[in-house]
Amino acid sequence: MQAPGEDDPAEEFRRHEERKRLVYSVALLGGIAIALLSWWFREPGDLFLERLYPPFAAALAVLLVLLRQRYLPLAQIEALTVATAAALILGRLAWHLHFAAGIEAQLMVLVGGHYWAVGILIAGAFVMLDRRRGTWAGLAILLISLLLAGSAALVEMRGPRPPSDEALMYLVRVHVFLGLLLALMAAAAGMRDQLQRALLRAELLHDWATTDPLTGLANRRAAEAALEREIAYARRYGRPLSVIMVDLDHFKVINDRHGHAFGDAVLREITRRLDAGMRDSDLAARWGGEELLVIAPGIDTPEAAELAERCRRAIADQTIEGIRITATFGVAAFRDHDDRDRLVARADRRLYAGKNAGRNRVVAGD
Repeated sequence: MQAPGEDDPAEEFRRHEERKRLVYSVALLGGIAIALLSWWFREPGDLFLERLYPPFAAALAVLLVLLRQRYLPLAQIEALTVATAAALILGRLAWHLHFAAGIEAQLMVLVGGHYWAVGILIAGAFVMLDRRRGTWAGLAILLISLLLAGSAALVEMRGPRPPSDEALMYLVRVHVFLGLLLALMAAAAGMRDQLQRALLRAELLHDWATTDPLTGLANRRAAEAALEREIAYARRYGRPLSVIMVDLDHFKVINDRHGHAFGDAVLREITRRLDAGMRDSDLAARWGGEELLVIAPGIDTPEAAELAERCRRAIADQTIEGIRITATFGVAAFRDHDDRDRLVARADRRLYAGKNAGRNRVVAGD
């Protein structure tokens, strides 16, 4: 079981992916709306808007369906979305530079609108792709934009109405700005990746320090910290708290007869059965050897005894590879004068009272 307040990493990853899908869905819906509105209110004679924006809106709608229905992995949807947006934005830029009224006449449209779209496209590539793919995509977008602007300027400079030096300097400054944006986004993505790696290393170190490698349960250090925390809550807010000490019966005999590998398999299977009988708020830990500790916040002795009995039956009712395994349980509820050691010691005494009484039972009273 997860310690109280901790998130399951798999569940957190799933929630993160769902948030990304929601954000991408809103962005795709916005792109479809912008494309259709631009097509509807287009100026007469704008063949690019007239002929290409409806297919572009349809392509975004297909991506939206693929995204919501999960027909493709999210990484492929992200790459297709960047590629589709790049095709439209750079295609529109090519139209204005090569097929419209010329650089001089189109300068305000280019600087005020389309180059901002190119900048957003570069930033979006880093948001939707990883650092390496985002860098390559951003470089490709910047180079294509440079080639479009440079080729248009060369063509016009050879014609009867060459662009002014001021217009050419605007184009140079725009591309310097785009290059700086690319460098900043690459640096930010690099720092993001370094932070993620540092957090991952910290999480791995935390897991190694607090998790039992054989069973996957919390280890004794983590259990002691969690129990201290729960005792503080119980003392401050007056809520009940119980602990259950569990010990497998005749486990040394099982190891001696069947080998330690089988003993390890028994511990893992017992852990699985114990986990199935517990509540989400409970924490199970490997206390030492074949001894387990269950921290059960919010319940007193009778409820904790019921929980222990449910776990005892889950262990004893089915054999493991034809061998019947049983366990003995000692239950103790928190009292006002208890500290961690006193509470665990009382549960341990009741556990050994159950051992002396014949094993395979729950003892919840003195």
